[in-house]
Amino acid sequence: MNVLPNSQLKTETLQQQGNPGAFAPSQALGQKDFLMLLTTQMMNQDPTKPMDPTAFVSDLTQMSQLEATAQLNQSVMAMTAGFQNLQVMQASSMIGKNVVAKGEVFSHQAGEASTIRLNTTEPLKDARLVITNSAGVVKELSYPSLARGDTTVSWDGKNTAGLDVSSGEYRLVAFGYSAEGDIKSVSSYVGTSVRSVSVEPDGSMMLTLATGERVKMNAVREIS
Repeated sequence: MNVLPNSQLKTETLQQQGNPGAFAPSQALGQKDFLMLLTTQMMNQDPTKPMDPTAFVSDLTQMSQLEATAQLNQSVMAMTAGFQNLQVMQASSMIGKNVVAKGEVFSHQAGEASTIRLNTTEPLKDARLVITNSAGVVKELSYPSLARGDTTVSWDGKNTAGLDVSSGEYRLVAFGYSAEGDIKSVSSYVGTSVRSVSVEPDGSMMLTLATGERVKMNAVREIS
């Protein structure tokens, strides 16, 4: 029989004392531990008051369901993380692409016409499209009526004086009147490009457009 020298024995003892984790019990109760506890309880039960076998089966079933649920949660979390990574990869391919997205700011090129898409949930009359910049109102366009759904309109890039405006970013506001005479806002969709993509804490994808506006992925109507 091999006997450890006193010095080595003392060294190992000190190492174990300096490592509380070596003696700490596991905090997780697995199915094996659960069965051992139940077996011990049955071996030491009061013969005059034996355990109810139905309760034993019920406890074992609950333990199995708990472990299955924990494993399912881990699988779902892994799948969710994988799906979010896939979304980011797909969305990153949109950087630099031209899109038509819901917004109020658009980029205009001097000498060219800008196409704007208006959307309303109900027919409107006496609709107005007001185009502005940092100096104020640039042009106001009028439409006798707007049908429900999408309507594509065009601005020739001229101001109220009939002069071509310079290239830059412009803001628009659209509204109209319902059959009852109530004023209603009109959603606008403008063409721009995607500058960057980010993921929000809730997992949704946000696009930062060339105009500086941030819109959700589902706000995009077209990609080219």
